[in-house]
Amino acid sequence: MSQHTRTAGTRGPSNIIRLLVGVFVLMALGLVVVKVIVPAVLGTNQQTVTQSQPAQNIGEVVSEPVAVEEPPADLSTFAGQLSAGQVSSIRVVGDSITAGYLINGFDDESDTGVVVYDGGEGTYYETPTYVRCWTNLFREYAAGRGVGSFVNAGVSGFRMSYLADEPSSWLGDGADVIVVMLGTNDAAKESIEDFRYYAEAALTAASERCSHLVVVSPPNNERTDAENLYGMDQIDQVLTELCAEHGWEHVSLYDVLSVYTDDFFDDEVHPSEQGSSKLWSAFHDRLGLA
Repeated sequence: MSQHTRTAGTRGPSNIIRLLVGVFVLMALGLVVVKVIVPAVLGTNQQTVTQSQPAQNIGEVVSEPVAVEEPPADLSTFAGQLSAGQVSSIRVVGDSITAGYLINGFDDESDTGVVVYDGGEGTYYETPTYVRCWTNLFREYAAGRGVGSFVNAGVSGFRMSYLADEPSSWLGDGADVIVVMLGTNDAAKESIEDFRYYAEAALTAASERCSHLVVVSPPNNERTDAENLYGMDQIDQVLTELCAEHGWEHVSLYDVLSVYTDDFFDDEVHPSEQGSSKLWSAFHDRLGLA
């Protein structure tokens, strides 16, 4: 019995040692598992998070696209009224520059048959619509923007005094918008004081027959078919002042063309097709037309 007891007592410490070794082995294996598996798991999670970053975060408020409203059209201008669809008829009153004198097709019979003036100076018909004058380029533009009636009431040789004396003969029933470009012939016929007087009377009459009046200063010239009593810059100044006083919309084409270039025919007063195209472009841009 005593020997058995001693034997058991002798083996006891070895069992404890083996137990401790086992524990250490299990701990070592645990560290390996943690070192290998945990980073793998974390890596997967990080990748998931990274991939999902563009997605909406929990609790984040998503902003809906906000529609930006365009500012309302300025109805005090021709451009604003046109863009708002408020212009259905336009009448352009002028002289030979407006009519397209000397441009190909000018002498052809009118293709519209529209009488543009019927009064003390006779009866005149509208220039053919295919003549490439600035007014017909304007006509094409207006037609594409819902303007159903467009009249080129340009008559060669006419002046402000004709419009002042017989507004009904030249303006007819009027229009939503009336555009007046006169002064070239006036500069060779009457004083600047008389021009101002007639211009105010004529433009007032025109403004009473439309919803909106646009006054245009004609281009400079060095005409050879007559002698100017004063420069076109003075015509431009008078029209600018009158428009400021009465609240009429004004656009100056005084500086658009260059004399002694292909902008004019040889008389240096009537714009060529090239010059007419420049007049239309400047008219369009300076009035802010879309």
